[in-house]
Amino acid sequence: NKEALRQNTSLHRSLLNFLPLGLGQTMNRRSIVISIGFVIAAITLGSNGLNPAAQADDTPKPSSSKETVSSWVTSIAPLGSNQFVAATADSLLLREASVFKFNASSPNKMTAIYSHPAAVWCVNATEDGKRVASVDYRGNLVVFDTISEKATTHEKVFERWCQAMLIAPGDKTIIAGNEAGKIMSWDFEPMKIAKSVELDGHAVTGLAISPSGKQLAASDGSGHIHLLKWPELEITAKIKISDETAWCVAYVDDGKNLLVGSGDRNLYRLEAKQDAEVTSIAKGTDWITRIAVSPSGQTAASEVGGRLHFPSTGDAVSMDAASGVWSLCWNGDGQLFAGTRKNGIVTAGRSWKWTQPKKQEPKAKKEPANKKATQNKTAKVELDASGGKNDE
Repeated sequence: NKEALRQNTSLHRSLLNFLPLGLGQTMNRRSIVISIGFVIAAITLGSNGLNPAAQADDTPKPSSSKETVSSWVTSIAPLGSNQFVAATADSLLLREASVFKFNASSPNKMTAIYSHPAAVWCVNATEDGKRVASVDYRGNLVVFDTISEKATTHEKVFERWCQAMLIAPGDKTIIAGNEAGKIMSWDFEPMKIAKSVELDGHAVTGLAISPSGKQLAASDGSGHIHLLKWPELEITAKIKISDETAWCVAYVDDGKNLLVGSGDRNLYRLEAKQDAEVTSIAKGTDWITRIAVSPSGQTAASEVGGRLHFPSTGDAVSMDAASGVWSLCWNGDGQLFAGTRKNGIVTAGRSWKWTQPKKQEPKAKKEPANKKATQNKTAKVELDASGGKNDE
């Protein structure tokens, strides 16, 4: 699926550059168009073969009914009142996709609230829950008013594909980074770009803002972390993490330190300052592409292949999802949502094992007291948050 993602990311650009190569001198235009058609068909079939969920056109459309989502869940964010929002996409990145909402108690039942003209990569909501904002593969921004239930699309306001977006403290400004290495701030009022800064031309893969609200951290495709003053968007530091892509970044320890997930399979820790020493604190088996920090500071990091790590527990506590993990979001400190490639949203409880949605069970028949007392009891062992073992 990483290969499918690479193919779809560059496909439309490659084909735009196809005709000017002088091939028109040896082939007529109709032959070229037919050839391009076969190329598109071949790559589309190939990428769909890598992703069974993409073989049918099952992208969810906005609806008032609740449904189970089989598309990639690329981003999850809290909406307030025990509700959350989730962005979706699939391997055809130019296909229409939707943003959903769901209740924490039933993450497998989601209601589509609005759609994007392309794959949605990031979603977030204001602290008061009145607005939802999301960005997509084309650089479009959609703002959804939860009171009026109206969605407003701002076409290509962020110019190109955005893999990273957040809402700054105060709920007045959106910060987004695109694949050209440009970070922009967009104000809800008067609904336009306020400031922008260009980094080194490498895709911005992750954004995080410090608890103080005065520093912004950005990870990029060249393996660097950039620190900027907020709201000035003034670059203050550039720190080399790895020769591979730095996929995600998060503040920990009250903003003193950063965690960075890398394409070299390491999870790194460093101080949020220039010339900081970079230390690997965990080693995975695949790209570490998402980090989420709970209100109390518990950390979860996920690999694109589906493995999760909990480095803040003090021991090497890990677990595996049934398919690749694309997004993480905490619900308080005791529940973690993971958006997956094929299995919608799955949840992990404090014991750090996957849990199933609650189902209403039929009432059990009453048994005689003496029969109950003689039943055998089976102990089940599971990992708890500290990495130890508890009998259940």
